[in-house]
Amino acid sequence: MSINEGTRLDEPVGEHEVLAELLAKQQITEVLYQRARAADRRDVDLALRCYHPGATEDHEGFTGSAADFIRNVSMISPDSTAPVQGLWHFISNVLIDLHGDQAEVESYHIALVERRGDDGDVQSWIGGRYLDTMAHLDGRWAIMHRTVVFDWSRSDPASTPYWELVGLDESKLLRGRFGDDDPLYTQTPVTRG
Repeated sequence: MSINEGTRLDEPVGEHEVLAELLAKQQITEVLYQRARAADRRDVDLALRCYHPGATEDHEGFTGSAADFIRNVSMISPDSTAPVQGLWHFISNVLIDLHGDQAEVESYHIALVERRGDDGDVQSWIGGRYLDTMAHLDGRWAIMHRTVVFDWSRSDPASTPYWELVGLDESKLLRGRFGDDDPLYTQTPVTRG
C-alpha cells in the first residue's frame, strides 16, 4: 500500500516501501527541476531528457509531440525568434500520486519572462501548474504527458535594475544568461544537456 492511499498512522508500513516511495518522489521532483533549468538556460538536450520517447505536451495552444514543441515551438527552440531576454521558473507545491511505475504529478510554477518590446522591456509573471503523467521506464522517471495550466499572469514595464539602483558596478557582477556562457556551466563542473 502506498502512503498516499490512506495509510493510517497506527498501521505499520514497511521501511523498504516508505524509502522506495520517497526515493521515487525525489527523482520525480528532480525531473521537474531539470525541466525548469532546461527552459531557463535554453538547454534543448536537457529538456528532451526530461521526457520519455513519444511523450506528448499540451502547452500554450500546442498539442502534440513534446520533442516537437521543445525543438520547434517553445521559446527555447534554437529557431525561436521570440524577443526573450530571460526566463526564470520557480517550482513549488509538488504533489505526487504514485501507482507503481506510474505517477500523476501536480506542481505549481511561477515563470518570469523578460521580453524586449517596442516600447521598452517588459517583465511578465505567469502563475500556473504542470499536470504531468510520469513513468519509470528503462531505469528512470520521466514525463509521458504534460499539460500546462495557466492560472494568472501580469506584465509590467521593466524597472531600474537593482545593481543600478544601489550603485553597483554591473561590469563586476557575475550575470546569468542563456546558453553555454551561463555561470552554471562556466563556474561549476555541470555540463549542458
